[in-house]
Amino acid sequence: MYENGWTEYRRRYRQFFAVFLSYVPGVFLVSVPVMWLSGSETPVYLVAGAWMLAAVVTWVRLSTFRCPRCTKWFAAGWYFNNPLARRCVHCALPKWATDGQTV
Repeated sequence: MYENGWTEYRRRYRQFFAVFLSYVPGVFLVSVPVMWLSGSETPVYLVAGAWMLAAVVTWVRLSTFRCPRCTKWFAAGWYFNNPLARRCVHCALPKWATDGQTV
């Protein structure tokens, strides 16, 4: 019943960690050749800033994932945010649950 919602959550989760963990090697691999060709350090700052912005965007997307059961934000309320929560902070649906069963 909730499989489509969890598929979306898994996709957002993987996107965030891919962007987060690839920051240092990605900035290095992209900006060093461009810096060498242009002779300026500005590309390093631009690439690093764009990568940080991508990390923030994917973090917000992960944080605002909607619970498959209650359709409220799964891991956030108006005054707190925990994108790695194990259950919905509103209806207590366990993460990865299918048809009311816990996984």
